[in-house]
Amino acid sequence: MTVTYSLDVSNCSSFSLYRLLFRWKGSIWKYVIFDLAIWCSLYFLISVSYRCWMNTSQREIFEDICVYFNSYSEYIPITFMLGFYVSTVYTRWWDIFGNIGWIDSPALLIASCIIGSDESNRVMRRNLIRYLVLTQALVFRDVSASVKKRFPTMDHMVTAGLMTCREKEEFDKIESAHIKYWQPMHWAFSIVKCARAEGRISDIIFIDLLEKFRQYRVNVLSLTLYDWISVPLGYTQVVHVAVRSYFAVALLGRQYLSTARDIPNSKTIDLYIPIMTILQYVFFIGWMKVAEVLLNPLGEDDDDFECNYILDRNLQVGFAIVDAAYENFPSQQKDPFWHESIPQLLHTTESAERPVNPNVGSCADLETEFDNKRKESVMLLPRRVSVSHRSLAWDRTADLIVPVGRDR
Repeated sequence: MTVTYSLDVSNCSSFSLYRLLFRWKGSIWKYVIFDLAIWCSLYFLISVSYRCWMNTSQREIFEDICVYFNSYSEYIPITFMLGFYVSTVYTRWWDIFGNIGWIDSPALLIASCIIGSDESNRVMRRNLIRYLVLTQALVFRDVSASVKKRFPTMDHMVTAGLMTCREKEEFDKIESAHIKYWQPMHWAFSIVKCARAEGRISDIIFIDLLEKFRQYRVNVLSLTLYDWISVPLGYTQVVHVAVRSYFAVALLGRQYLSTARDIPNSKTIDLYIPIMTILQYVFFIGWMKVAEVLLNPLGEDDDDFECNYILDRNLQVGFAIVDAAYENFPSQQKDPFWHESIPQLLHTTESAERPVNPNVGSCADLETEFDNKRKESVMLLPRRVSVSHRSLAWDRTADLIVPVGRDR
């Protein structure tokens, strides 16, 4: 389920973002609470062991180990490694979203180009939409766990209505060692070729439809490429090991040392709870957990894409465009602003209270030195004043620099 909070941050206020801190679904608290509880438990267990159960010699050895870990913990460059890793994963996540595939543009082109309200044209338009969505469903079955659970077999696709029994038989006839994502698109291309052969569409429209279908297919099939080729496993491992190792070292390196010896960490305030380390843990582990969620946005995390909804939405919108809304448009008449040279939309009372700031160039109202001098001398200058070194003159009527002696 995708967690959205756009309305909550529609206005920048003192408390808008603070309200988001108390969200649970998709929040940093949900990501880190279990790990943080384990880390804090281990930290307090070690601290109690040091304070209550160790003798003098054991305490000295423990203190030396803690000093050593604290001194060399900064050798692990987690900020650089984690920052670059999250940036890479985020770019990949956004590219995957950009290639999800939306039916609107192909459906509008189909409705505009394959004309006719008779049954054969309706069947052609609806089947084209269904084949496009079927292609998307075949891809989603192999890259999204939620869609795979919805359509575990091809028979479930038939039961759901994305395929007919006859189409499944044709689908199974083709023997291939590879997944047949291409077959529904092949059917769609064949339908368009038949429409061209029957004179339903022209050559130009034929090319436009093929190009729109090709682009849709490229977008959807790109999801399989992202699924086949992941972020290199070694990179994911090294970031994970680095962050975990850093806080494993912090279990000892951040301990309070109660000793008379002159060693680091022995003179700090004993707060019992490592507040600053806990904050650091929340930030870095939360950062890493965000990367884990973004790594595969087609899964079943709180912030993953709603693939099942996208399939339903594409099928419903596609059928609505090519069938229910086909040739359904209002009669043409004069618009309400017919007699207005500068039309102005009305506001509600609440909307009118917000001031309107026209978008103009940032330098539109900037007064230059030339403007100031012109204001001072506008009553003293003749119609044309020669600028000898450039053979130019200023026309104070038109506010232009023009060549000397040339009429405006």
